[in-house]
Amino acid sequence: MNETGGDGRGTRARQTGAAQSEQATLGLGAQSANRSQDADPGTGAGAQGMLGDTGEHSAEWLLENLRAIRHSGTLALADGNGTTLLLLARGQVEASFKLGPYAHLDAPEQRFHLHTHEPSVTPQLPPRFPASKSPLLRALPRLAPPQRLTPGAIDLPDLLERLHESGFNGCLSYATERERSVALLVGGSVRAAVHEVGGALHDRAEAMRALQKAGQARAKGLLELDALEPAVILPLAALALGRSAPADGPAFTGLEVFGSGFRYYKQGQAFLEVLAATEGPTRRYALAEQAVERAPQLELPDEPPGWEDRRFALTLRGRDALNPMTALHMSFRSEHGAEGQRLLEALGKGETLGHTAEALGLELGDMRPWLERLEGSGMLREVAVR
Repeated sequence: MNETGGDGRGTRARQTGAAQSEQATLGLGAQSANRSQDADPGTGAGAQGMLGDTGEHSAEWLLENLRAIRHSGTLALADGNGTTLLLLARGQVEASFKLGPYAHLDAPEQRFHLHTHEPSVTPQLPPRFPASKSPLLRALPRLAPPQRLTPGAIDLPDLLERLHESGFNGCLSYATERERSVALLVGGSVRAAVHEVGGALHDRAEAMRALQKAGQARAKGLLELDALEPAVILPLAALALGRSAPADGPAFTGLEVFGSGFRYYKQGQAFLEVLAATEGPTRRYALAEQAVERAPQLELPDEPPGWEDRRFALTLRGRDALNPMTALHMSFRSEHGAEGQRLLEALGKGETLGHTAEALGLELGDMRPWLERLEGSGMLREVAVR
């Protein structure tokens, strides 16, 4: 397989006792490997394997250690140019799948994800968010340590512009105790996004608005950038965009949803499985890179972060506009119609703009012109949030 992919440097999390023991067995120090802390109920993320880099050692050196302990599982290696997946059974390499122009095993400073599992036919990596209601989030793997960014201190528009210029392939995610947002970037452009909160799912513009929260000063969640090879990100984009593919293609390239999870294919060969809950019959999704480029690009909303938390109350003029006994009511109905009256009534209840939009079944961006007209005509006044 020959695919090209972006690169992102990883960061190191705190150590657990089990991780320290496994590191010692492999001969890796605390500065070389770590057990991911993504298994955190505070972010809804699932347990990952050992994430780290080989430091001054080569990937071949790491493999020798895994052979010595007869390790079974999947080792994903990234050298800055590409990724290779190695399927191990009792220390022996049973299969290898090269994603992108991965160079060679004898180079140092290689980032890796080591996932332990029983011997299998296909490499396996765990899902990022196994309990999510979104198939996209359940199908999303992690190939290498992420680049962890600082919420509240990052300029998201600038970051997205730099990713666009570099042609980045991967995902940008922001997760807190109650919600998570993920944007998929293909060739540097956001082509799909999903947001999950309280079991409810939002996509496209509303998902980008939720991601924008990571730029607020008070943001406290996990903001991470993961590089993913085109062989992985394109099938994920196909899943997110609902681009189904025939079930009987002999040289299928894409993502298959089956009874036990999600299976990635390249030219008819399965190279990765992400085991997670699925529903319905087996089905496939595929999207050529040229087709992805024709999909609409998603942008951050024009409104500043936190705009959706604003609240409003009716002014005296606004109350008169809703009172059928007043002359203003007639002129208001004539100018704004039933839709304007419905919006004025909802906005006047003092709920946040986000809650109001959800209650009305509208996107926040669609409410902005109405809000500007109603506030400009003196029907509403903003309520200060303490």
